[in-house]
Amino acid sequence: MPESAAGRRISARRGFLWALTAPLPAVFGLCFFLTQAPRVGLARLQLAGSAGKAFLLCGQRLPACQDTLTAYYWLIVCIMISLLLVFRLASFTYATRRGRYVSAMAMALTVAAAVCGLLETALLQYGLDQGPFAGDGPFAGAAGLATVKWLLASLTVLAFAQWITTLSRAGRAVLRAPWQRLTRGPRPAPGAPRPCDHTDWTARPQVVPPWPVLGPDGTPWPSRATPPTHDQARIPTHWLSENANAPGRENAELGFCVSGGGIRSACVSLGALQALRPALMRARYLVSVSGGGYTAGAMQLALSDHGGDAATCVSAKTVCEPGSVEEDHLRRHSKYIADGTGQWLVALGVLLRGLLASLFLLSATTATLGLALSWAYHLVPITDLGHLAAPGIQLCSHQCTPPPRPGLRTPAVWSFVGVFLVAAVVWLAWLFCATWWRIDTVGRRLARLFRILVVVAVALATLVVLLPLLAWAAVHLQTGLGIGRPAAGASVGATVLITYVAALVTTLWRRRQTVRKGLSKVTDLLRGKPGLARAVPNGFVQYVLVWFVLALLTAGFLLLLGWSTATGWSWPLGAQIGVPGILLVLGSSLDQTWMSLHPFYRRRLASCFAVRRIRSAATGGVEIAEPYDFDHENTSLSTYGARRPGFPQVIFAAAANLSGEGRTPPGRRAVSFTLSHDYVGSPAVGYACTRCLEQHTKRHIARDLTTQSAIAVSGAAFASAMGAQARAFQTFFALSNARLGTWLPNPAAMAERWQSDAHWELPPPPAIRRLPYLLREVFGRYPIDDRLLLVTDGGHYENLGLVELLRQGVRTAVCIDASGDTPPFATTLAQAITLAHEELGITVTLHDPTHLVPGSGDPLKPPSVLSALNTRLSRSAVVTGDILYPHDLVIDGRPGGRRGRLVVARATLTGDLPYELLSYASSSPVFPHDSTSDQWFDHRQFDAYQGLGRCIGRRVQSVLTEQSETAEQTAMP
Repeated sequence: MPESAAGRRISARRGFLWALTAPLPAVFGLCFFLTQAPRVGLARLQLAGSAGKAFLLCGQRLPACQDTLTAYYWLIVCIMISLLLVFRLASFTYATRRGRYVSAMAMALTVAAAVCGLLETALLQYGLDQGPFAGDGPFAGAAGLATVKWLLASLTVLAFAQWITTLSRAGRAVLRAPWQRLTRGPRPAPGAPRPCDHTDWTARPQVVPPWPVLGPDGTPWPSRATPPTHDQARIPTHWLSENANAPGRENAELGFCVSGGGIRSACVSLGALQALRPALMRARYLVSVSGGGYTAGAMQLALSDHGGDAATCVSAKTVCEPGSVEEDHLRRHSKYIADGTGQWLVALGVLLRGLLASLFLLSATTATLGLALSWAYHLVPITDLGHLAAPGIQLCSHQCTPPPRPGLRTPAVWSFVGVFLVAAVVWLAWLFCATWWRIDTVGRRLARLFRILVVVAVALATLVVLLPLLAWAAVHLQTGLGIGRPAAGASVGATVLITYVAALVTTLWRRRQTVRKGLSKVTDLLRGKPGLARAVPNGFVQYVLVWFVLALLTAGFLLLLGWSTATGWSWPLGAQIGVPGILLVLGSSLDQTWMSLHPFYRRRLASCFAVRRIRSAATGGVEIAEPYDFDHENTSLSTYGARRPGFPQVIFAAAANLSGEGRTPPGRRAVSFTLSHDYVGSPAVGYACTRCLEQHTKRHIARDLTTQSAIAVSGAAFASAMGAQARAFQTFFALSNARLGTWLPNPAAMAERWQSDAHWELPPPPAIRRLPYLLREVFGRYPIDDRLLLVTDGGHYENLGLVELLRQGVRTAVCIDASGDTPPFATTLAQAITLAHEELGITVTLHDPTHLVPGSGDPLKPPSVLSALNTRLSRSAVVTGDILYPHDLVIDGRPGGRRGRLVVARATLTGDLPYELLSYASSSPVFPHDSTSDQWFDHRQFDAYQGLGRCIGRRVQSVLTEQSETAEQTAMP
């Protein structure tokens, strides 16, 4: 909460009493109206639009209509007073600049609605008093004003939501205060961060706020930030902010990062880390992304203590060593997603279950919205849709007579035309002020008024024209095609089937190269241009299929909205109660993340990579690999992810997805998000103490703060938000529920909540991720100040983990790159180097990077026979580089300078590989670039990639040894 708002705060008791009294004027006005006003069709009278229709509606009850209009004055004024009180209170509850702006606009629109209502009532009274001599003018004007008034009356929904929110927050604070005074000790000084309650970290804060940025409303967020020290002031602000690390993480001599790439990267990383065991035991950090995290997490969990007599003490020297039971388990379960008919059926069933759940919830949401709109049009017929209900509800099994188009009320049409004209006049006035008068204050207010008028005009056009036409089109299509219950069921079934097939193709397609080659041949044959086929994207068929399904689902939801808008008020009572009731129960009680593929993916990963070594009497004293009990042993990140003797601290690199331009450049839409045993988060979103986060978070969300979940989240490759990836795929994954990733607490939001002077207006942490979070994924809304962040694959930010490793400040950085970039260049490495300079101000200069390019190596003999293989050989799989930090490193308490060394080991072919690897490469043209979508490795693929990793690991070890010897010789006098 901004510091400037501290003086505007109100106490919880005052807010609670204010919330209790705010509805009283509206209740009084409604009671007065119901007791004093005769029952007449007031809404239809207001929208009559002509004298003939008005007097026809009044009939013989003209005095009763006039009495009702008189009582209506009091109702308008009383409701206006209540709405103004609620919105004024909301300016304290939502005390940011944006919240105050919304409250101010809501108050202004409330006054505008009341003025429209009063003028409309006055015109109606004048017309009824004058009789037929008044003409149609007063009634047409009243109908136009009534249209605007009823549109603005939707503000009552916003007011009700804000009233409920304020009442609940203030009520909890009022009821909780006496209990807290009895149970807590002395209150810390205001603004002071509380230390972590874990005994080992008493000196570390619970939360570290991120560096502030200006939000869309111009308010700095978050309001609290850690000021730089005097020594850091010379570093540019952005680089200084991004280099901020979690408390307790110090610069180090050596660190490793292993890249993403699914099971391919897991195998390469396993082989490389086996060969690099001596250096790995000296390293301080091991940063892992996606597939590299499979191996890093497997090693971390294998080192965890069993806690029983059957445990075997595993050291960092022997964990996952060649020939170990852990390595054997990984090899036997390399098809971790599904292996065998039974597991495949389960996997396909989980995907179908998620699809049905997502479509059902979204359909229920659409139908409930249509039901509300239907009753709104039925009670307040701005456009008369009553004739659409009968043919729409029949569900004809044969062709029926399509209903006529809805009759648009002329005054209602002129209402939004008039608002558009007023907006144009305001725009001209603003332009005139900006050009001639140069009065900034008046110009800003006119520009703000122009935007509001445009929004109101568009809403009026939607309410008066677009929604009625959509309702008519849905019923017209239904009756024209003769769609009955069997046809409707078949249409729904076909839509589900097509979406299911598209989800399978998009997420599980293993051999997209085959389609590309097929398209190349067809294009060559038809066009006669061999080079043209190269322009066809690798996933061309996938893109076409996804766009087709998105169009199909969009059309289906629009037709459902139109049909329910046309017929909702005439549904059977059970349906009108059941649809919103089921939506309310399921939407409020089901965790949307647990309905996705994330739990299934996490469990399948654990079946392969979450094991440890045991030796007991039951096994005859023989060591075996025991899988973790997924259901009963909670591998909490703070405990199971803790650093083990002789093994580096594992940091799982993921990505937090954000919308808007508050934190990310256009198109990137993701920032770093790390998970480790000490802290969770990043400089862009802040850091939260892992153990404290586990204690403060509700059970459903806390189950995603485990080591197994960190492995799965870091590898959530296909999700409803994927950074800079294609937006069409993200929307499709959200709609079909074929999505990975999870919503985790936002450390920046926790920074406000966990402060010792946290105020009652702050929202409590959510217990589960309800339906609104699914809707946010569908529409791609990920606000920076939300309580939860959607966290997905680290590759959506940077797929090597190199940037995160450099953020830790290591003098020697070793990067195992198995990202599988398409030759010739290592695109992922180039992007990481660019991002490191952009975000951290770190300059990386590679030595002989072209040695990594396939085709640069010496050809094998005889070249005529091995020509195809020779074009894939690189001169070297390992290159080095220099690192220049923008600040001095401090290693072991001593100055370490600003320079460091980078060693990059890339999964590529070289001529000195063992015979068996060259033989496999010759028989497998894709090796070592198998698609990441291929997560079903057989034993040959596993052994080949592990062997390749072991070879490049030995080369890195020799480079590190040479550098160490050179450094020792240089240090000698």
